[in-house]
Parts: sequence; C-alpha cells; structure tokens
Amino acid sequence: GTLGVVTAVSISLAPKPRSSQIAVLGLNEFSKIHRAFVLARQNLGEIVSAFEFWEKRCNEIVVEFEKYDSPLDRDHEFYVMIETRGSVVSHDAEKMDMFLECLQDEGIVDESRVFSESEAMAAVWLFRSQMASAHTKSGCMYVYDFSLPPKHQYDLLVATKQHMTSLGLYGNDDSPIKDITEFGHVGDQNLHLQVIAREFGGAVEAALEPWIYEWVGSHGGSVAAEHGLGAHKGKFLKYSKSPVVIQTMKDIKQMFDPRGIMNPGKHISCA
Repeated sequence: GTLGVVTAVSISLAPKPRSSQIAVLGLNEFSKIHRAFVLARQNLGEIVSAFEFWEKRCNEIVVEFEKYDSPLDRDHEFYVMIETRGSVVSHDAEKMDMFLECLQDEGIVDESRVFSESEAMAAVWLFRSQMASAHTKSGCMYVYDFSLPPKHQYDLLVATKQHMTSLGLYGNDDSPIKDITEFGHVGDQNLHLQVIAREFGGAVEAALEPWIYEWVGSHGGSVAAEHGLGAHKGKFLKYSKSPVVIQTMKDIKQMFDPRGIMNPGKHISCA
C-alpha cells in the first residue's frame, strides 16, 4: 500500500515439522531473559522458532479474564516461552535438556516445564495469543508497538509506571490507570506495552502521548514495529527518524505515487 499495489498472491505451504516442543520458564529478573535467549541460540540453534516473554501481571490478567490455567505451577516475575521445530525428536529433546541444564547451572530459572504433546502445546500458544484479548476485557486499553534495544526494554515499563505515578494517574486502587503491562518477542526486540485505563481520553491520553514516543525515540527505539505506522503514528515518526530520513521517504513515495492514491492518509503520508 505504501509504494506499490498487490496484484497477485501466491501461498506456499511448508510441511509440518516432525519434531515440536515448547518450554516455559519462570524467572525473577528481566536481565535473565536475555541471557536465556543467548543460551537458547547457543544450545538450541536452528530449531528455535519462537522466543516470547511476558511479565507477571500479564499472566495474571490472562488467568483472570480468559479463565486459562497458567502454564507454570508457581507465580513468577517474568515468563519465557520457547518453541522449537526440527526433524528428529530425540535430537531436539536432547538439545532442550542441555539448554535447560545450562539455565539451571547459571541460576537463571526458578521453574521450567516442557510441553511436547500437540494438545498441550496448543494450550500454551492459546494462553500467549489471548494476552491482548484478555487486556481488552480488563479495561480501556491503550496498546503500543515498539522496538527497543535489549538494555531498555524493561526500562520502558518502569519509566511509564513512574511517569504516570508522578502525575497521580497510577498507583492507587482508584487511579485512572488500572494496569501497565508489557510482553513481546525477544528475537526481533519487539515490545507491546499496554496501559489499561478506566476510560478513554482525558488526562491519561494526554499524559501518554507524545511522552511515550519521545521516551522510545530518546532510548534508541522505533515508534512502530511489527504493526507499522498506520493512520495514527505517522505524526510521531519524527521521534525515531531524522527530518532528512523522513523527507527521503516522502520523496520516494512521491516518485512512485505522484497522485497520492496508494494507501492515502496513512504511513509516511501523515508524517
């Protein structure tokens, strides 16, 4: 839609892998998530197909509003879900055992559980995939899609809570903001930040924007990640891209779409 028009689509279906498994980890520090990611790349290598994380409150919200069982028996500050897909069951299981042993040796995990049956794995994926839906049921959700360097990923959650608390909008039972949570995809540094308010608009929205985009841009992040700019975020692109870059994008857009008929009013058109 930005620089072209789709005229045909071809879908290629890949064979179902012979071997699949999911490991869910419970951790007590955010920094351990990234150490676990490094060890997963070293020990699991090419069979890693997903590496997701979420924090404690996300887990509680899914349990409360979707009525799903938590994938682990105990509560933890952070959770990680790792999916592997390979071709040899015994080989992949051995790799997973070695990986979990490394985590234990370094004191990274407090609890771990491996799922290898298809029904059990589907239940874990359902728990993770319903996270956004559960947040929607919990209140009026402002959701943000950012990309940030690993060292600042958890800082975003902390900074948002501190900012809203300082304005008297978060921290008490009757505050306008009920919850502030974070989950994401570690491999591509993509984060989803949820701010759950009692109602839309007013002081909450004014406190969030543009402050949150300024914060992300000043910490080396991108104001839009997997879900793009759309019709809303174009005006905030200046916080993560320079005027020269934005103008270059507009010039390229103008060359391919001089009449402005491709995806009008969205993406770079509203920057």
